[in-house]
Amino acid sequence: MKPFTTFLCKVAGSLLLVFSTTALAQSTTRTFDVSVLAAACANCHGPAGRSTTAIPSLAGQPEALLRQQLLAFKTDPPAHTTVMDRLVADLSEAQLAAVARYFSQIEITPKAGVTP
Repeated sequence: MKPFTTFLCKVAGSLLLVFSTTALAQSTTRTFDVSVLAAACANCHGPAGRSTTAIPSLAGQPEALLRQQLLAFKTDPPAHTTVMDRLVADLSEAQLAAVARYFSQIEITPKAGVTP
C-alpha cells in the first residue's frame, strides 16, 4: 500500500505544480485590445488617427517614431503638455508599442489635389 500512496502523492504534486504554474502564467500575462487603447486617441487625433485639425495625424507615421514619442510622454513629458502625459501614464511599454504599431499600419490617403 505504501508504494501506491507514494505514487499518488507524486502524481498529485506534479499536477499541483503544473496547474499552479499555468495559473501564475495566466495571471501575469494580460491581454488587451489595442483598438480600445487607440480609440482614446481619436478625440484629438481624429478617427483612425487621421487628423483634420492642427493636431498631428498618427496614421501612417513610422512605428519607431510613434513609440519613441509615446514613451517620452510617459517618462519625460515636455512642459505644457496637454493631456498626453495623463493618457499614457498607466500604459505599459508593450501597450505603447502596440499603439504605435497600430497607427503605423494604417494607410494614409493623400489630401485632395495633392500628388503623392
